[in-house]
Parts: sequence; C-alpha cells; structure tokens
Amino acid sequence: MEARYFYFTVHSARDLIDVGHFGEMKVYAKVSIAGMSKYTEVDLVNKTNPEWNTRFCFFVPEKDIIREDVDAVIELFCKRSFSDDKYVGELNLTLRPFYKGECNFSVCRNDSNRNENFGTLKFSHELGDKILLVPDSSSSSSKIFSGIIDILKFGLEVVKVRIGIGKIMTTWILLLCLIYMFLLSR
Repeated sequence: MEARYFYFTVHSARDLIDVGHFGEMKVYAKVSIAGMSKYTEVDLVNKTNPEWNTRFCFFVPEKDIIREDVDAVIELFCKRSFSDDKYVGELNLTLRPFYKGECNFSVCRNDSNRNENFGTLKFSHELGDKILLVPDSSSSSSKIFSGIIDILKFGLEVVKVRIGIGKIMTTWILLLCLIYMFLLSR
C-alpha cells in the first residue's frame, strides 16, 4: 500500500477553560490521524496557555491524500494525579494535505451544545515523501503480518501511556518486534 509521511506539529493552545478546580492545569494533547494516536508531553508550567511544539510523523494512505480526505482529531486533557485525566476540549478536522503553514482553530467540547469558545489551538502540518508500507497482496500471510503490526503499534501506545515509557524506548521496542516478525516470515 502506498502512503506518505504526514508531519503534524502541535504548537500551543491559548485561553483554555480551567477544568483543574482543585489544582493547576497541566495540559497535554492527543493527536489521532489515520487510525493512530500520539501524545504530547504534559505542559507543567503554562496552565491554560500550554505550549508543546511537538512534531509527530504519521503514515497516511496515498488514496486519502489524493482525495484530500485526512481526518484529524486533537483532544486536550488536563493531567490529574489522583483520578482520571480531565477532558478539556477537542478539534475534529478534515485536513488539506497540500496546505502548508500554521492554523488556529477554536477548541470545542463534545459534552456541550453551546457555541462557546473554549480556547484556541495552534498547529501546522506538512506532507512528506511517498513510501510503500506493506506490499499490496491478497495472501493470508501478508494480511496476518499487517494485523500483527497493527496490534503491536496499539499495544505500544497503551504501554507508553500507562507506564510512561519514552518515545525512544517505544521506537526501539517496535523496531525489535518488526525485526522479529520479519525473521519469522522468512
């Protein structure tokens, strides 16, 4: 399957509503594109005006790029110590992959039917080179291999969030798993 690198940078948010009633706001963002989610670090300093400047790399199918149909969801959460993280707001967007530059959008809340401004989010995105992810094949071994890779990616995301392993460690674990799967397929 042909795909492209799709670089997405979450820069900052401004004037978010303060949902940290019993403490200071410590906000992070969850970015979901093409069925994959990635997280920024928690901003411990800037409260309702967090800054991350975090760049992520996603793989987006070429057919979605051609149709200019790249859906993105950016969810903002307030990190809490003694309970589940608190929902701050989100953006649901269809991105134009060939556009380059920074964008500012109003943050919405899916639990509110009011047309109220809950802050703004600043991000940018850029289209990268074309790559071949998995050969287009109808063989069952190719489908199984692709499914195992998807399960590994999902498992690593869960592990990364739950026990807080870093990006470098996650990358190494994924690389070792892929090498192992490659050797098994020979």
